[in-house]
Amino acid sequence: MTTQTAHARTARQRPPRRIMDARWSVLLGIVFVWCLAPFFWLVMTSFKRGDRALNDPDLFQGPFGLDNYIAVLGQGFLLNMRNSLVVATMTTVVCTIIGALAAYAIARLPLKRRVLWLSGVLAASLFPPVSLVPPLYEVWRSIGLLNTWEGLYVSYVSFSLPLTIFILTTFFAAIPSELEEAAKIDGATPLQAFRKVILPLAGPGLFSAAIITFVTSWNEFLLASTFAPRNAEVAQTVPVAIAAFTGAVEFQRPIGTITAASVMVTIPMVILALVLQRRIVSGLTAGAVKG
Repeated sequence: MTTQTAHARTARQRPPRRIMDARWSVLLGIVFVWCLAPFFWLVMTSFKRGDRALNDPDLFQGPFGLDNYIAVLGQGFLLNMRNSLVVATMTTVVCTIIGALAAYAIARLPLKRRVLWLSGVLAASLFPPVSLVPPLYEVWRSIGLLNTWEGLYVSYVSFSLPLTIFILTTFFAAIPSELEEAAKIDGATPLQAFRKVILPLAGPGLFSAAIITFVTSWNEFLLASTFAPRNAEVAQTVPVAIAAFTGAVEFQRPIGTITAASVMVTIPMVILALVLQRRIVSGLTAGAVKG
């Protein structure tokens, strides 16, 4: 009776389920508005004409139009988006292929000092890129890789590959080794076991690493501004192009064109997140403990 009475008192002290749901809804609504407010300001400002984007703080005060987007397209911004897409895609493909092979070797093969290898990979990812830019610039200049796609995605791979290997190593290590042994007993070679058994099971990890690499390469500015400077239209990427925007007159801040270009850059990332949202969630929760 004493235990039942205590449970009854606890149940009476708890707020009703509807009140709890309302509280969580309000909290999630606040977080949702907080996250989307900058993007809403970005979109509204991008449609303002003339100096309204700079001088008028009222987001709903017109006039509105597509002048900023027309100005952005007139500066060849689609060419910059193409460059960013090519460089980010090549970086993601190369990092995923090499990173998967290297991570599989660290996680599965009987290597000596495995922890030391993995620690070295992680230490390489923590190295500040700005300290490597001057010597890397001289190397790229001597072999003719400045202002080229190859010069960008090769350098991007150098800085993104360690993190890709570190992420994939944890996924490969979590897969039971008995699956590979069963495949080898059935006559599969080590490469066939890796390709037909391990890679499909590590799909969430591969997607997570690929998405992180793609977004990082898409938004990268330091290396792009160094190896493909502002006057290089052949390989100039989106962040460098946005930084090079100028106003209609000298010393005018081009807020309208910058926000319009930012919206155009953000839309592909939003579409990518919506299309691959299940893969992203499964990749983020793949290492969770199941109860």
